[in-house]
Amino acid sequence: MKRSLFFILCLSLTLGAVSQTQTGYVKTPGRMVNGKRVPGEGLKGATVQVRGRTSILVKNADGSFSFPVSAKQFVIQSVKKNGYQLVDADAAPKTYKLSSAPVYLVMETPSQQMEKKLKAERKLRTTLSNKLQQREAEIEELKEQNRITREQYLAAMQQIYDLHDSNVQLIGDMADYYSRIDYDQLDDFNTQVSELILEGRLTLVDSLLRSKGDINERIRQLNKHHEANVQTREQLEKSEAVEQFDREDLARDCYSFFRRFVLDNQLDSAACYIEMRAALDTGNCQWQADAGSFLMRRGLSTRAGEYFDRALKTARDLASDTPEQYEPLLARTMTNVALLYAEAGDVAAARLLFDQALDLFKRLSQSAPSTYRPLVASALNNLGLLYAASSVDMDKAEPLFKEALDIYATDSADNADIYAPAVASIWNNLALLYEAKGRDNDSEQMYLQALQAYQRLCASSDSYIPEYAATLNNLSALYFKNPSLLDKGFEMLNRALEAYRQLASEDSGQFAPALAVALNNLSVLDFSLNRTEEGEAAFTEALDIYRGLVNDSPGRYLPMLAKGTYEQAIRYYRGNALDMSETLFNESLAAYRTLASRDEDAYLPDVAKVLRNLANVYDKQLNWAKAERLYQEELGINRALAVKSPDEYNSHLARNYGNLSNHAILVKNFAQAVEYARAGLAIDNSRLFIQANLAAALLFMGETSEAEKIYQKYKLELRDTFLDDFDQFESLGIIPAEAQESVKNIKQMIN
Repeated sequence: MKRSLFFILCLSLTLGAVSQTQTGYVKTPGRMVNGKRVPGEGLKGATVQVRGRTSILVKNADGSFSFPVSAKQFVIQSVKKNGYQLVDADAAPKTYKLSSAPVYLVMETPSQQMEKKLKAERKLRTTLSNKLQQREAEIEELKEQNRITREQYLAAMQQIYDLHDSNVQLIGDMADYYSRIDYDQLDDFNTQVSELILEGRLTLVDSLLRSKGDINERIRQLNKHHEANVQTREQLEKSEAVEQFDREDLARDCYSFFRRFVLDNQLDSAACYIEMRAALDTGNCQWQADAGSFLMRRGLSTRAGEYFDRALKTARDLASDTPEQYEPLLARTMTNVALLYAEAGDVAAARLLFDQALDLFKRLSQSAPSTYRPLVASALNNLGLLYAASSVDMDKAEPLFKEALDIYATDSADNADIYAPAVASIWNNLALLYEAKGRDNDSEQMYLQALQAYQRLCASSDSYIPEYAATLNNLSALYFKNPSLLDKGFEMLNRALEAYRQLASEDSGQFAPALAVALNNLSVLDFSLNRTEEGEAAFTEALDIYRGLVNDSPGRYLPMLAKGTYEQAIRYYRGNALDMSETLFNESLAAYRTLASRDEDAYLPDVAKVLRNLANVYDKQLNWAKAERLYQEELGINRALAVKSPDEYNSHLARNYGNLSNHAILVKNFAQAVEYARAGLAIDNSRLFIQANLAAALLFMGETSEAEKIYQKYKLELRDTFLDDFDQFESLGIIPAEAQESVKNIKQMIN
């Protein structure tokens, strides 16, 4: 699978209270290890730049620092520590209110944050897969108990698969949330809720969240509290602080309910809570954007657009009133809403917002280049990807990608490790662009540079192995286009397979399907180059993976197993490996029977197809009884299908009669063979192989004159077929003694 990489920016907006000296900490995030909270560590040597002051060097081992503030608010312009980046991208530059509470500036290495995200993503995917299996089993049980109709069953199964696919897209967002949690700043209750959601213990999450009371009643109480604040201004500052605390606490609980219901595939409930949170503060850009993102992924574009518009309007209003403070928020909001529009396919809206965000980031970078030039680069990359996907505007993408690379090349001297993943992804995007334009040599160079970068990144963190494997896969596909580079293509594909095997061993649910697809691609190439042994080995491994996946989620992977075993059985049949072919045809038949029991219209033709080929195998094995039974079962299916759709299935029915005619000859039932042949030709007389069966059956019955007419009529078109049939019938001892002379005469006439 070829991947293009957008760069995503995160939003957040938190404000504090009043004091004279501001304290703070630069630290790593607190984390959970084996159910216990492990505090973050101070980052001595970090540099904090406060607007209007000289840089503050953090000298204390615990990461603490302080500075005097004369106004009621201050701006932290940037925070730097070699090899580290801010966990919250919006923590600097940002305006803070003077407060007795310290400012926490949480930093982490890119590889550590990626590993945390990957670990959380694996756990969340496991929960989602378990819930899918549970729901599949519930629907299967309802069907077995005849409590739902077949149509209701199919609709229910399709619905849960659609919901699952939609939820898989949300897993990355939720994993990103977990990668940015600082457990030092999270109370015990929310720590417990977050961990339970991550572990998939959703019922207990319900219990804990509901222990604080009905959330609708709590919102009503909050609104009453707000009304009381409007009516009386006594002790207003204290009361509003309590209100804001309650609002944020309710927002956290709404988001916890949201995550809990997403993982349980209860998307209506999830939507309720994410919209509930957005309604708590319509001026919070992040909450509006989150609600819009979820609704957009559910296909509710109109409702989603309302939240996006609100997020943008809020950001624009804030930036209009206080541009210095809120223009960064506006640019990030534009970027994230543009990404969501791009994901939804609204390219025009996405381009407009990307352009506006790019202009704003460029202007901001003039006064704070170290902070905003990387954001300019990411905006250039995102805009380049939109142009690269357009056949009309593709030429506009390359200069944008190159401008982004120039920025990273200039700025990465002191932070090469931080920018390395972004540079590698742009090289990958350029490679895809060049390949699409037919510039294969340039594409190869870009892939190789990206590959080297990901190799270096993988040396320090396993988090980049998926990108490394994807780049190898892309490069192999490029090489396979050139016959002189096939060896290189196989080398890259095998290295990709090795990486996918490592990933699948650690997280089968996420990476085993990708491994199976890569193995299938390898087998197709092997077979096309007559590398039969290698092709069989790769395909067998892919089938074994699909068998394992079927055990976990039969509804999703059984069609792949049915198709795969059928295709391999065909290969064995053509190679005359009849025993292996029989085994795989039977496995495919069992899978298609199960699928047809769930969706007859979709899979019954496949059942007939496998029956036909397996019957052919039994004929070759001289297992006449089994062959007869399968041909007859196929006949029943084809008759039913032809009644529903004669134009589509009459030809299948005619071929079925033709095969039965041939089978009847093999068992020396010549009269039956004639009957089947005439039935097939009455439906479709273009099936000439049936004419060959009819002629042979008539000849063996002694109807020589009638048989000769057929041989004479088709002696040019079916010459090889006639002669091959005679050779087969003779080797099996089927030709009656009294017909031997007639056969000899027919051969002479044909030749």
